[in-house]
Formats: sequence, structure tokens, C-alpha cells
Amino acid sequence: MKFPRQQISRLAFLLAGLLIAVTSISLLFVGFVASHASRQQAVANEERLFRSTVADHLRTIVREQITIASSDESVEKLVRHFDPTYARQSFNTLWSTYRHSKVMLISGDGEILAESFKDYTHIITRPIEEMPELALIREKLKSLYQRNRVRVPGGFGHRTLQGVDPSEYSVMGFVTIDGRPALFGAMPVMPDDYEVTLPDGPPTVLLSAHYIDDFLLGQLNGQLNFAQFRFVDGGASKEDGPHHAISNQSGDQIGTFTWDSQTVGESIWPTIIPVIVLLSVALGALAFGIAWRIGQLTSSLQASERQNRYLALHDTLSGLANRLQFNRVLEGSVKALPKKPFAVIHCDLDKFKAVNDTFGHAAGDTVITTMAERLTKVIGKPGLVCRIGGDEFMVIYRGATDRANLTALSKALVAAGSKPIHLDQGDIANIGLSVGIAVAPQDGATAELLVNRSDAALYHSKKMGRGRFTCYADIADDDPDDMPQRHASA
Repeated sequence: MKFPRQQISRLAFLLAGLLIAVTSISLLFVGFVASHASRQQAVANEERLFRSTVADHLRTIVREQITIASSDESVEKLVRHFDPTYARQSFNTLWSTYRHSKVMLISGDGEILAESFKDYTHIITRPIEEMPELALIREKLKSLYQRNRVRVPGGFGHRTLQGVDPSEYSVMGFVTIDGRPALFGAMPVMPDDYEVTLPDGPPTVLLSAHYIDDFLLGQLNGQLNFAQFRFVDGGASKEDGPHHAISNQSGDQIGTFTWDSQTVGESIWPTIIPVIVLLSVALGALAFGIAWRIGQLTSSLQASERQNRYLALHDTLSGLANRLQFNRVLEGSVKALPKKPFAVIHCDLDKFKAVNDTFGHAAGDTVITTMAERLTKVIGKPGLVCRIGGDEFMVIYRGATDRANLTALSKALVAAGSKPIHLDQGDIANIGLSVGIAVAPQDGATAELLVNRSDAALYHSKKMGRGRFTCYADIADDDPDDMPQRHASA
């Protein structure tokens, strides 16, 4: 009788061992699949965040160019009568204020008239055909310019840039200049007040670039916070981790951004191996361990996705809603008309550029964050305060839209903007706030119309001396379709 019992015992141990082995192998397989899926999702999220950050940087280059490219004086002195002194001053402004490491002016005849090397500007005339990549950029911009050009008395102008994405009037991307890869933006020189007009023919092009160097990588990674963020110059990369290859306008690859993924998390094997050991004592602990670990992985993925959704819809400096969220909420509010009226309030800081010029960009950031807090406090729960770029804020206000309430609210906003802002080292910034208001549905029942009319009201506030508010209804008789749709953000 002992022999059969020993056989049964051995068989029981064998079956138990086999069960533990099968369960352990299954757990190892589940852990591998979960780890692989987690890594893929995390890398995809990081690459999506990188693309968004680069796109924002390219748009910023173009918006900074506008300070020079959109000007009657620039049309007179860069297009109609080339003034080398004015070109040097303009190029130096883009270097000293925005750190544009390369600026070039290309005439409508296809000649390079001036180019800068940081703070030095070289006046030279040479055909653009010597730089085939720039010639291709110019051809693309000519096509955009023809679609946006408008005939005005005395010549030609350009349709308004207000509320228009830079991709509709400029060419942005990557290029190799002077043998160095760079991010660039190019746009036509155009008038703003139409006291000077453009001649017929191709546009004169202003091109700005940031070389992909340590300074630019630091700027980008200030938003990304990636580990070992770097750029590999040259053709196809063999990087296995998260990366983003870039190409020039001809489609030729010029390099790859790469980094070490931070969101993948620690290896799951130190957790799984102790659980497998415990299977010999209690198989029940195994099931609990699997469920707990999968729950942790799911929570990690959800947290990563929530963070990316937040970054996609909020301004990284002020924490306010960004332009994307503003557009979504505005479209939803328009669909609820006329049952739920609301107001679009367009706010712009006065004398903000003087703060940056006098105290530096860190002080400018302090002003932006302080004003964001003040505007949010004044608007309160009935409204959504958004920063749509630079020193511009927009509010979708769903509270009472009667004149008395909007007047009181606007006065509070202007008062909040006029309060001094304390900076580091004891400095004080005295700025101001100009406000324009459009009420839906009285002033418009589409998102585009409400934005344009709030901007027209804001322009009127600026024109009348700044530090005040204007309701669109008060200027409606001025035929706003003929008003400039762009105001100076001073």
C-alpha cells in the first residue's frame, strides 16, 4: 500500500508543480504583454507631445516675424525702396528680442538682399538659385501669397492675419542653412495700415530660422522635460527608443530628435518574481498579484493620458485654457444659441513689450501669470478665461449679458489690469488692459463673427487710448468689415 501512496504523492507534487509552472509562465507572458503595451502607449504619447511642442515653436517664429514683416514701413523700406540701414535694424531686432539666429530677405525677383549671422547683418545681392532649398520655400510661399493677396487702391495688400493660423499665410518647417539644420518660418512682407501698398508680382520674403543647437534644445525641453533629449544630425537614424525624424522641404531627412522615455516606469519583473515564488504557498496570492499589477499599469496609462489631454488644452505658462480649448468651447456655446446667450471678451495687455524690453522675459512671464490670476478672479465661475498667445486673453462669459453687468465686469477687468505688478528685485511693472466685447447672438451667431467683432471692439479701445473697454454694439455703425483686423500688442 505504501508504493501506491508514494506514487500518488509524487503525482500530486508533479501536478502541483506543473500547475505552478503553467501559472507562472502565464503570468510572465501577461507581464511581458502589459509591459510592451505600456511602453508603446507611453512612447506614442511622448512623440505626440513632441510634435505639438515643435509645431507651437514654429508658429511662434512666424508670430515674432510679424513685428517686422507686417508693417507699412517695412513695405516702403524693404520692398519698394530697399534701405540697408532699416534692414540691419530689423534683423537686429529679431536677434536681440527673439534670438532668431538666421534672418534672410528675399526680393520678389528672387534675389537674396540681406542675411544675418546672429547680430551681424550682411548686405549682399545674389540669386536664390544658389540655395535650392530656399528656392523651394519661396515657390511654396508664392502660391500662398497669390491666394491671400487682395487688390487695394494704389496696388496690393494682404488679407488680415487676425484669427488665421500661420500655416495659411506662411511656410514653416525644417531646412539646412549654411550646412546647419534649423527650424524656420517664412512669410511675405505686407502692409498693416495700407498707407503704403505692395507692387504687383511675387512677394518679398522674410525668412527666420533657429539653428538646432543646445540653446534651441533647451527651449524645447523646457516644455517637454524629456531625459537625454538630443538631436542626431544626418540621414536615417537607428534609434530604437522614442524619436522623431525631420525632413526638409524636398523630403530629404536631415536629422532625428531622440530621448529616453520617462513614462514607461520601472520593470515589472521585481514584482512578478516574488509573486511566482509565493505560488508554491498560495495560488490565491498569485491571482491577487496579477489583478493588482494590471490595475497599476492601467492607472499609470490613464494618468499619462490625463496629463497629455491637460497639456493639449492648457497654456503651459499661465495654466489657462489655450486656443484649442477656447475654439471648442466657443463652438459649443454657439450651438446652444439662442437659448443660452453669452459674451466673447477680448483682452490685450497694454505696454507689455516695454516690460520685456526693460526687465527681461522672466518679468514678462511674471506679468502674464499675475494677469491670468487676476482675470480668472474677476471673471469667476460664469466664464472661461483663455490665453490665446503672447499677451492676448479671451473670455467666454456665460453670465448675465445685459449692458449693466458687462459694463461692471469690464470696469473690473480694466481696474485689475491697471494695478502695479511686483517683480523680482523690487521692480514694479505698470501696464494696463484694453477690452473688446461682442455679445451673442446680438453681435453675431458664428464663432468667426464673434471673434472678429470682439477684436474690432478691442481695436477701438486701443485706438481710443488703451486702458478702456468697448462694446461692439457701440461701434457697429462704423462698418467693422473695413476695420483693420489686427491691433498692436504694445
